[in-house]
Amino acid sequence: ISDRMPIEFAPSECLSHTTIYRRIEENKQQGGTLYQQLPRYGKTRWKGGKRKRNAGVSLIPDRVDISERPKIVEARERIGDWEGDTVHGQNAHLVTLVDRCSRFTLARRVFRKTKEEVSDAMIALLGQVDTALTITLDNGGEFAGHMKVHEATRAKVYFAKPYASWQRGTNENTNGRIRRFWPKKFDMAMLTEEEIENRILQLNLTPRKILGGLTPLEVFTGKRVALIA
Repeated sequence: ISDRMPIEFAPSECLSHTTIYRRIEENKQQGGTLYQQLPRYGKTRWKGGKRKRNAGVSLIPDRVDISERPKIVEARERIGDWEGDTVHGQNAHLVTLVDRCSRFTLARRVFRKTKEEVSDAMIALLGQVDTALTITLDNGGEFAGHMKVHEATRAKVYFAKPYASWQRGTNENTNGRIRRFWPKKFDMAMLTEEEIENRILQLNLTPRKILGGLTPLEVFTGKRVALIA
């Protein structure tokens, strides 16, 4: 909010993040519930045990490692470099794609996490946008149909190192935001298509500090939207 206000208001009308937090605390002390709208953050730490260094790699035919991905992708300076993953739910899942530069998110529900359904979902999602240059995925077997995606979209597909989620940090962060809407074990089969579309739109219309207060939709399209009434 504090990053967004200078975009839409005069400097004299803006509030700092400390002022906003103070007012939320004052509201709580008065019996208000604004504090309940704050996202909760927590870290789940790995407690030990051995991991297979090449876990999942054998499940991906024609896999191209992230080490071969063009250096320009790392710079986040262009639209069209996507990161992909699946958000698991009860009885259904979401296939998500996030543009590394703008943080613009695409999502589509699948009822089975097979390589056929996931690859078809990715093709349908990328058919909605003009630019798909690269896609970076994890090593889940559901992405074994990546060559089908490449042939349909011409986007080059790369795979992160096993257990290196930071190499797809944009997608991991976005999936965490999606979990605020639909926590783990939520029955995603019960959602309507409209509910899914509305939540993803909300995500794309949420200002981001890393984008200088702009929304993913604004950066992706190059157009400004008035958000504060």
